[in-house]
Amino acid sequence: MRKIDTSKAHYVGLDQRIAPRSDVYCRLPFVMPDGRQEMCTCVNISADGMLMRFERGLEIGDLVVFRMPIIGRTAAKVVWSLGGKTGVQFEKSISVEDYLPMIRAMGARGDVN
Repeated sequence: MRKIDTSKAHYVGLDQRIAPRSDVYCRLPFVMPDGRQEMCTCVNISADGMLMRFERGLEIGDLVVFRMPIIGRTAAKVVWSLGGKTGVQFEKSISVEDYLPMIRAMGARGDVN
């Protein structure tokens, strides 16, 4: 068994994505757990979750609700938050039919066939 030195930062097992991500750069409004409305920047997204920039950070387990292009309100749970970046997992996966139009509306970079 491999022992991990817990006195130093490590990244073993952090990238546990269910699906590949699409690179985007999109400002999104969202509702904080306390009901306040805020803005974040979506950096990349998949049908199951996304990486967002939000300087104030969030707590693991927080539930936030985004207003997404094409699909509207989408709830997500914070799975990690560090240094102004936060990873969230959507409560419900985005359907195949909606995903491509949504990421195009978000300004997806690269090949999005």
